[in-house]
Amino acid sequence: MERKQIIVIVIIGFFMGLVGACSRSAGPLTQVTVQPAVISPNGDGVDDLARIRYTVNQTAHISIYLKDTNGQIYKLRDEATRPASPVAYEYLFNGISNGHLMPNGRYIWHVDANWQGGTQDFSGTLTIQDANLPFPKITEFTLSTDTISPNRDAIDDHVYINIGLSQKAKLNVYVVGANGFHYEVPRTEGLQQVTTNGQLSPGRYLYDYDGGINLGADPPPNGIYSVVAQSEDIIGQQDVLTHTLVITQSGRPVAEIVVQPNGEAVKWYGGGSGGLSHAPTDPRLITLPLGGTLYFTMAVRNTGIVPIRTAGPFTATECYDMDQNLYSKGYIQEPGAFRVGIDYETNPGADHPWRWGVGTLKDLDIVMHNGVKLYYLAPGKQVVVGGCIRFTHVPPRNPFNVYASLIQEDVEILPVNYHVSPVMVEIIKP
Repeated sequence: MERKQIIVIVIIGFFMGLVGACSRSAGPLTQVTVQPAVISPNGDGVDDLARIRYTVNQTAHISIYLKDTNGQIYKLRDEATRPASPVAYEYLFNGISNGHLMPNGRYIWHVDANWQGGTQDFSGTLTIQDANLPFPKITEFTLSTDTISPNRDAIDDHVYINIGLSQKAKLNVYVVGANGFHYEVPRTEGLQQVTTNGQLSPGRYLYDYDGGINLGADPPPNGIYSVVAQSEDIIGQQDVLTHTLVITQSGRPVAEIVVQPNGEAVKWYGGGSGGLSHAPTDPRLITLPLGGTLYFTMAVRNTGIVPIRTAGPFTATECYDMDQNLYSKGYIQEPGAFRVGIDYETNPGADHPWRWGVGTLKDLDIVMHNGVKLYYLAPGKQVVVGGCIRFTHVPPRNPFNVYASLIQEDVEILPVNYHVSPVMVEIIKP
């Protein structure tokens, strides 16, 4: 009898202990597991990570962390809000805390809940071994400039970002701003932009950021931004560096040839006196003697929010012979500059060989850049552009169409500004 009583008392005490443990652990957390108990995060695909699973039966703030034998804490989740869910939450732990691989050793893991009714804690042991992948350190991070003005004027439109990588890893570069702006910066290889982001070998890499404007996007507004370089290896180790970038004079340049109230966009006239030389049988045809001169005038307006850059010649008296072009006048094509161009059918030479600046010098703002004068037309401003061409020989097709365009050199000719107001010209031989 006495032995039976002792057994009963022991059993009752055991269940009382379980009840006490349950009461101490009562709360929103249930079914907390960490498997396996030993991981080797080395990228070989075997036990590289541990699955930390837990179920929440009411909204709580969950923290997950590990503590080593010296009491140092490695946080994985800190007060993350988790609503009640019948499906278990899962955290895949790969030996990484705060972007770095933790040292080999034995740790105590903790999954804590903090909710209106109090706190709750589950814990156990986890061992990390064979954690031997080197850290993918970014060894170099330089910018060609800390200020850009992405407005397609070819002046300080780009920042070139040089990055050195110590170990094989993915490399991600992006620009972020306080306004929530986020833009992935493409890597360049020679003249090609690379959008894939696979594992890169150790070495130096170049990235090019222009505000996205060369792809036709509107650049971000003026402000202070951060360029972020982030490396990540196969198991998730990360190195992150940042650099400040100032964006100023940002915007897409837009200008148009303006249609006048009478419906004309370009006014054409011929003859040395400037009088009209329309054929009597066809008012759309201008006849000129061999060596005669065709004149034009038009209005151009800056319809954008940023100044547009232009380049000479700036006078309406600048006249081209038929076999001349911009270069023979001592000018060059300038990337990003706006110019008015005149071209004709069957032209065998350069596209729009006869070009003029948008406006006269008195219309434009002059900006010094590295000792060079640059010329800008302010937003909203409208100017008159004029010039002339001497037809010194008869082209293969006669009569022939002559037309005007507004060109942003090395960038684009908008459809609205291309092949504007074509006029038929006929050269009359003596």
